[in-house]
Amino acid sequence: MKKALMYGAGNIGRGFIGKRFYLSGYHTVFVDVNADMVEKLRAAGKYPIYVTKGTEYVPEWVENCTAVNGRDDNAVIDEIASCDIMATALGVNVLPHVASLIARGLLARRERTGKPLNILICENLIGSDKYLRGLVEPFISEEAKSYFLDEVGFVSVSVGITVPPTPEKFLAENPLAVCTDLYRELPANALGFRPVGAPTPEIDGMVVFSPFDFFIERKLLIHNMGHALMAYLGYLKKYNYIYEVAADGEIKYILTRALVESARALAKRHGANLDDVMTFVETLIPRLDNPLLEDTLFRVGRDPKRKLGAGDRLGGAYLMVREQGGIPAHIAVGIAAGYLFDCPEDPIALEVSSFARKEGLAAALEKYSGITAPEDVAMITEFYNMLDRRAPFAEFVTVLHRIVDPEAAGVDFTTAKNETGFAEHGL
Repeated sequence: MKKALMYGAGNIGRGFIGKRFYLSGYHTVFVDVNADMVEKLRAAGKYPIYVTKGTEYVPEWVENCTAVNGRDDNAVIDEIASCDIMATALGVNVLPHVASLIARGLLARRERTGKPLNILICENLIGSDKYLRGLVEPFISEEAKSYFLDEVGFVSVSVGITVPPTPEKFLAENPLAVCTDLYRELPANALGFRPVGAPTPEIDGMVVFSPFDFFIERKLLIHNMGHALMAYLGYLKKYNYIYEVAADGEIKYILTRALVESARALAKRHGANLDDVMTFVETLIPRLDNPLLEDTLFRVGRDPKRKLGAGDRLGGAYLMVREQGGIPAHIAVGIAAGYLFDCPEDPIALEVSSFARKEGLAAALEKYSGITAPEDVAMITEFYNMLDRRAPFAEFVTVLHRIVDPEAAGVDFTTAKNETGFAEHGL
């Protein structure tokens, strides 16, 4: 039987990629440093996924799996050397810590079988393929360089599924349980597979594309951008869950227009069909307000240093809109809220918000978001001050009207008013 190696047994690893491997006929080996989870996966050989369908959860099972401890170098090396396909879902910050071990596994694979290996990189990072390859390559010996370049594929994929923290009621029944929505598409970069010209692996839901940057940016600069915006604005209103934020008409007003700003810029940047990108936006919004997915604002908003960054969701979307000649006014509201995200449980959030308070928002925007243009700093600062003093929503609408014409933003104002319930504000 074919064997898949899933490096990372977290929510994405188990809830999405592990399921794709199982449905594709693979025996899946998970690698994780959580010893308790590893032992439970070994003992059970399966785990449940609770999938939201309508207003209820439907349990499904992923079977034919096991796990090894990520601290057991020899075990990890053996699995990399012998698997048929590999994936990572570790988080961008973890990849540098496992690069040398991945390299040792690849060197062992070359010595033992010389078979090619494709690694699906399931991380929220533009250029994740180049990033991981660059981390691993310094640990590859000179005599193995040709094998590394010709036979090892680093494949960027775009993971669009929602996998929130699992409710306690399911964990009480089975500590391996995961909750997800119905999403199953897995876009993958066709140019990343090795050897060049060989058939790509058949994985359930995986569709290969080239050029691929569009799909990574669609996920990061639309989906993830909107998610982060909701978390930061929702935090200021003292919500706990994303679905609560989605039901807030005022935030939904900002969200929908921020998504449109990013969608229009993304379509222009890549020469994509705007209607297709807007269809993606339209299907995204209902997925965000599913009350069954108890996704916390803390999970979505944590690590604002990265999420406000110039190459990431909010900062990246803002700069893209500017690059394409647009006015990212509604994204600016989300960025301003991000610098007010002072969640006590997140030391990075405290660092970023404290820096903005002490050194000034202009300095924070330059340091964390790469935003320095005076007109951009002035706009975001205006919203920052408004959010800080809890200005009424009608004031935001007035300022946004002043900054950008709603018609130019591509939004049917009448429709938006009806959908989000803002008639009371005289819109």
